[in-house]
Amino acid sequence: MNNWVVSFGNGGRRALVSMRTSRPEPIVRDLVLVGGGHAHVTVLRKLGMHPIPGLQVTLVSPDPETAYSGMLPGVVAGHYYPDEMHIELAPLCRFAGARWIQGTVTGLDREAQTISCPGRPDIPYDVISLDIGITPSLEGIAGAETYGIAVKPIGQFLEKWEQFLERARRGEITQIGFVGAGAGGVELCLAVHYRLQQEGLDQIGVNLFAEDDTVLPGYPLPVRTHFIRLLEKRGIKLYPRFRVVEISPTEMFSHRGDRVSIDAPFIVTRAASHPWLRETGLALDDDGFIEVRSTLQTCSDDNIFAVGDVASNVDHPRPKAGVFAVRQGPPLYRNLRRVLHGRSPQPFRPQQEFLSLISTGDRSAVAAKWGQMASGAWVWRWKDRIDRSFMDRFNRLPAMKPVMKAPKKRDGLLADLDEQMRCAGCGSKVAGDLLTEVLRELGIAVEPEDAAVYTPPPNEVLLHTVDGFRSFLDDPHQFGRVVVNHALSDIYAMGGRPVTALAAVTVPYATATKTRELLVQVMRGIRDGLNAEEVALVGGHTTEGAELAVWLSVNGLAKPDDIHRKGGLVPGDALILTKPLGTGALFAADMQGKARGRWIEKAVESMLISNRTASQILTTGGAHAMTDVTGFGLAGHLMEMLEASKVGAWLSLDRIPDLPGAYQMISKGIASTLQAGNERTLGERLHGRRGDLRRALVVDPQTAGGLLAGVPGADAGRLVEELRAAGYDSAAVVGEVVAGDVTIELRQMGVKSSPSSAQG
Repeated sequence: MNNWVVSFGNGGRRALVSMRTSRPEPIVRDLVLVGGGHAHVTVLRKLGMHPIPGLQVTLVSPDPETAYSGMLPGVVAGHYYPDEMHIELAPLCRFAGARWIQGTVTGLDREAQTISCPGRPDIPYDVISLDIGITPSLEGIAGAETYGIAVKPIGQFLEKWEQFLERARRGEITQIGFVGAGAGGVELCLAVHYRLQQEGLDQIGVNLFAEDDTVLPGYPLPVRTHFIRLLEKRGIKLYPRFRVVEISPTEMFSHRGDRVSIDAPFIVTRAASHPWLRETGLALDDDGFIEVRSTLQTCSDDNIFAVGDVASNVDHPRPKAGVFAVRQGPPLYRNLRRVLHGRSPQPFRPQQEFLSLISTGDRSAVAAKWGQMASGAWVWRWKDRIDRSFMDRFNRLPAMKPVMKAPKKRDGLLADLDEQMRCAGCGSKVAGDLLTEVLRELGIAVEPEDAAVYTPPPNEVLLHTVDGFRSFLDDPHQFGRVVVNHALSDIYAMGGRPVTALAAVTVPYATATKTRELLVQVMRGIRDGLNAEEVALVGGHTTEGAELAVWLSVNGLAKPDDIHRKGGLVPGDALILTKPLGTGALFAADMQGKARGRWIEKAVESMLISNRTASQILTTGGAHAMTDVTGFGLAGHLMEMLEASKVGAWLSLDRIPDLPGAYQMISKGIASTLQAGNERTLGERLHGRRGDLRRALVVDPQTAGGLLAGVPGADAGRLVEELRAAGYDSAAVVGEVVAGDVTIELRQMGVKSSPSSAQG
């Protein structure tokens, strides 16, 4: 019953796509970029302009956006919005033809050539580049992790910064301190001081703690003198030779036993490397940073590159500064390209002297180079132009990337590939030995039978459904899990329990090795999703095609009297929706590179929430009818229930939960290609609120959406509370069933019940 049923056809040899077809090039090699640092975003942009046929590029990053640190003081001071300092990684990856996988790398196996991320299969690479930045060095400062506000990582800092501002506005802060008097510490200190002045919180004392006897060590004397005078002028107290060794909720302690009252300590200390690097066997310097040569390759492996602050250049040592990471982008791209094509990389010598632009909180800055300095508002405007120009290169990408023209003959990665056309029919199957190897690796039993056998228990009936789609996510493991949730929802909507599934997987054209690697990723996602739902994967089919696609045929069980059908609604029933809407508009925007990464992140989080528990709560709570909200949208699926029940309903537009960013995209006219068809199908049966942007949300097609149930009105409040306690944070009563014509009336009730309505 738990066997994977494999049908091995006699199809032809593995044939590679011809340049005469419109099919995409087969995948030959994998380039993995770990981290969305300044150098890597440059590489991605250049790959978008000059693709490498046969290369699959993957960016692995813990966040959907990357911060440009040069603009952080301006954000803190209030000169920029936080969005202005972030580069959206998903649109950039799409422009580059790259996959974006959200994950935090915790290990690298040089022998297997894989990287590890918790909760997913290892990711293979042929060539890899690490641009993972640094963490603040909190070693030697007791209490720093508990009470300190560290500037890195920037995403976490911005959250703590907003919390600090709220505390300051409530009058809970009297003294603040900054640990670290380098350029970053001085800039942040002046920016915070300026913001407090603008907020009318000038009664808060500001203190700067320097380990040395001055600020900005390593900078020319005129620069240090200028900033010491500036700190004094603005009433910021400087503590020289004050090495902080302990932080408490209200005080800072020095190595000499001195103590200073501080309510909020900001930490901008020297950089620290990532601990997991020490387990890789890579050559590291004394501080744990990766040693690299002038080619930006590690001293340990030619196929591993490292750039940015995590790298330590043994040929040309330089301080850790953002300017070097930015300058490393073009040579990194050139050398990655050369290595992938089997050519020797070229050395890169970073400049010894570089321009420093240090902002002073207000719209002024100091420029320093060659021992000289200049200051004033014009320097800040200069810095502002440089920063905005850098950001525009990545956030204002061309509407369409250049079309890749087929070369007259195969070269580079495709040079050794067979020109034969790919077979169709059974010849397009994935090779049997390869598939068997993948399934066994994943612990899925393989039996050479033509069909799976399942005997249902007595007094229960079988429920059958099939669902799936081509991939709209870059992460194949994540995509497999989403398809599982989407396909099982039909069973849950009928009050059943899914028991078996058959998977049909189409993988893109690739070499045998790359096909195997992709199958491991997507099949692991399917297996993990089904295992979480206690559903057996009993068989399947694989084939090759233009792009990744997954379909699941699911069997479920239910007792005949317990089945929820769509025709059970009665007047007075409250309509409960368990998940927010908006995936259609958001992923349409994502395809166009217009959705923010954090919106897509929230949408995926919602899609990965199973409907199993919601089905159980609503079933035991006396639901009269239930359905899942998917392609036809909320209104379309509700109309199916109304037609079967011969009743009408109203929906409250301001009670319907929405995903962050959905209304912004709808307001810009961005919609799924199915939305217009959904609206047209409903026709005149959907009444009211024409022209209201929120009307578009009720016809927005959903992927792995929630459940819609009609429950007795008196029980609705209790059931919503149970759903929210079970993790369905957006569950809400969105309407009511009424007697009369089979229509849906859209109303505005003036009450917003969705915690997800904040647009982020």
